[in-house]
Amino acid sequence: MNLPDRYTSTGVSTSGGMGDISVCLDTHLSRKVIIKTLKSGQDDRRLIDERKALLKLRSKHVVQLFDLVESNDASPQKALVLEFIEGKDLGPAEYSSGIDHLNVIWQISCGLLAIHNEQIIHRDIKPNNVRIDNDGVVKILDFGLARSVGKDANTRSAIGTPGFMAPELWKSTNVSFDQSIDVYAFAATALSLVHNDLPDELENWPPLPIARGALKPLLPNTPSDVVNLLEACLNRLPQDRPSIAIIETTIRKHLLKGRHRALLTLGSSTHEINAKSRSATVTSGTRGSIGIKYDGLIFTVTSSSGSVTINNAPFSLGDELPACCVITFGNQNPRSFVTFDVSNPEVMS
Repeated sequence: MNLPDRYTSTGVSTSGGMGDISVCLDTHLSRKVIIKTLKSGQDDRRLIDERKALLKLRSKHVVQLFDLVESNDASPQKALVLEFIEGKDLGPAEYSSGIDHLNVIWQISCGLLAIHNEQIIHRDIKPNNVRIDNDGVVKILDFGLARSVGKDANTRSAIGTPGFMAPELWKSTNVSFDQSIDVYAFAATALSLVHNDLPDELENWPPLPIARGALKPLLPNTPSDVVNLLEACLNRLPQDRPSIAIIETTIRKHLLKGRHRALLTLGSSTHEINAKSRSATVTSGTRGSIGIKYDGLIFTVTSSSGSVTINNAPFSLGDELPACCVITFGNQNPRSFVTFDVSNPEVMS
């Protein structure tokens, strides 16, 4: 391929099933980039779909598209110019069940959340389509199979990687799908990062249901609610799988365990709930009172008396408080108000 003058080859290249990758130097910006082209005979739609998807995405956990160029050959060939990520692709059994694995799959969920928020389906989530850079930042790659949610989300044949393909993709007739296929592949990827071999049920063609509780022995040091979510991701029925937003939120809570702080303000009086001071009871005269407890993950209501609402709505004991809300005491004037604000510590990736 005869590249535009702006790009010079470094001599490093790899070849995949559907495309070729070359590491080049962008002489205008003095930086390395990836030039991606399709193999001869491949449908140009794959490159168009990838460009279409990446143009919508801006996330530190998704590879960045810089440009679309044409070669200077007699029959010009289109190519994508992508971010060069100094690092390595993820692979099987690179992690043990624990905090490092949790951090990596959280970053993958962040990338998928950005993808799904733009109404895109990746369709090929697996370890070697995820790369971790030298600073530990995880990025999702290869949008060659990506489709938009809706009318584009169908195929006439099974395309993907066995072990990571949801059961509904194995039909012999026209197949419609949604973002839940990425959720299924996410769980398979999470398992693959800890074990060389996926469970036999996932390796079957088509995959079989996972028995309830089967993942816990495979992820012994992973929080039980995260394991339960991963198990739910592998449900046979797409509608029974959780959203990637729920997954991201749950994992993030565990990565930030014990680091949250909530500030309660009643008039000129304030009280902080944190890992060292885990509970508080706020009373407003004879109007009512509310007790709040922090378990390291969330803030919940432990007691209540009198007339109390949260954001003008009733609540039950055990409910989780919103990260920012107003607690109202009294059902008629004069009423009193307490603001409740949870800090937003950042996960280091």
